[in-house]
Amino acid sequence: PALCPQVLPALGPGAFIGEGELRKVVRPHGARRRRVGQDRRHDFDLDLRPHRRRHHEGHGRRRRGIGGHTRGGGGGGSSARTFGVLSSEVEALRVQTLNGTFGALVEGVHAPLTPAALRCGALGAELRAIWVRFGVLVIRGLQSMTPEDLAAISGHFGILSQDVGAGREHCTLPGVPILRIGNVRDQSGRMISQPAAARGNLLPASGSCQYRPEERLPVWHTDGTFMAVPPAGSALFCRRAPPEGAETCFADMAAAWESLAPEEQASLEELECVCSLAHHDAKISLRVPDYPRLTPEERTANPPRRVPVALDHPSTGRRALYGANSSTCRVLRRGEAVPAEDMDRYDLEGIEHESVSILRALLPRVTSRELTVVWQWQEGDLVIWDNRSTLHCATGYDQDRYVREMWRTTIMPD
Repeated sequence: PALCPQVLPALGPGAFIGEGELRKVVRPHGARRRRVGQDRRHDFDLDLRPHRRRHHEGHGRRRRGIGGHTRGGGGGGSSARTFGVLSSEVEALRVQTLNGTFGALVEGVHAPLTPAALRCGALGAELRAIWVRFGVLVIRGLQSMTPEDLAAISGHFGILSQDVGAGREHCTLPGVPILRIGNVRDQSGRMISQPAAARGNLLPASGSCQYRPEERLPVWHTDGTFMAVPPAGSALFCRRAPPEGAETCFADMAAAWESLAPEEQASLEELECVCSLAHHDAKISLRVPDYPRLTPEERTANPPRRVPVALDHPSTGRRALYGANSSTCRVLRRGEAVPAEDMDRYDLEGIEHESVSILRALLPRVTSRELTVVWQWQEGDLVIWDNRSTLHCATGYDQDRYVREMWRTTIMPD
C-alpha cells in the first residue's frame, strides 16, 4: 500500500503483493484485428508475480523464467517473452501491437486503466519500457483526465517541458505547460488553440497516409527539431474529437532506416538538417492563415538549430531517420555554413532550400503501409510517441462543422 495505493483497487481477484523478486511475463493471445488504423495486431499480457511462485493462485497457469525469448510449439505458434525483473507489484497489462512490432495499445487486464492509476510511478516505469520498445503507446477510455493528470503521466517518460513554444502562450491551459491544439475559440471568438497544420488535408478514401510528393502532403514530421534540446517524446490527449477525419498517423523510422540500402545509409550519415522555428511558422502560415508567427524578438531568441539525419536512439541503440520537420529549411554536410541572407529568406518568406528534397524523396518509401499506423481518435484517448524513432502527421476534418480539442505535452530527455 505504501508503494502505490491508487493502483490497488484495480487489481483483480487473487492478485497480491508479495515479497522478493517480481517478474513480468508476456503471453501472446494471437492476432486480432479491429477497425482502428492500419494494423497487424498481436496481443500480449504483461503480468507481475513473485519469483518464488510457479503458479498464480487459483489459475494454475505456468510462469516462464526470466531471460530471453522462448517460443511455444503446436497450436497457435505462441511465444512467451520476459521483460525483466521488477521490485514492485503493479496492474497486469495487456499489450496489443498495432502493426507488427510498431505501436502498442495498452489495457488493464483486470480493470480499465484510469488517470489516477496511470499517475503511479511503478506503472509509469512499465509504460515507459513499452513506449521505448514500440515507439507509440496508446491508452483509451481516459475521459476523466485532468490537465494535472496529463502533466503527471507525461513525467513518467522524461522531463515535462515548461516551454509550449514562442507565440503560443494564448493556447496554453491555465497553470500547466499543456498546449491546446484544434479549433477552439473563447466566447469572444478569439482562437485559444493552435490550429492544426493539416487543414484541408483529408485522409484519402483509400485510407493511405503515404506521402504524396505532388501535393507535399501529409506533413510528416517529428516534433521540436528546432529546439536547443529536441524533445524525447510528445503526449497527445483527445478532449473532443470530430466524428470523422482528424486521424493522426505514425511511421516507424527505425525500421525505415533498416530498409535503406547500405549506400543510401552511408550518404545520409554525413548530413544534418538546419531547423528554424521562424521558418516553421512562416511556412505553415502560408497554408493556415491563423497559425502564429514569431515576432522579430522571438525570432532572435529562437535561432536555427542543427540535427542529424541519422539518429541513434539513446535507450535502444537503433538508428533511425530523423530531422524531417516543417522547420527544416536546408540539408547539408555537417559543419557547412549557411549565409545569413539565405536564413532571412527561409525564416521570413517560408521558402525552403532545394536540398530538403533529399528528405522529401525518402518520404513515400518510409511512410508506406508496412511502416505506418493510422489512429482514429475517440474522446479519452491518450497517445505518447517517441520523437527519436518515429514520424507523425495530422489529417484534416471539417472545421466548420466540428470542434476538435487536443491537449499536448512535450517530454524532454532525462
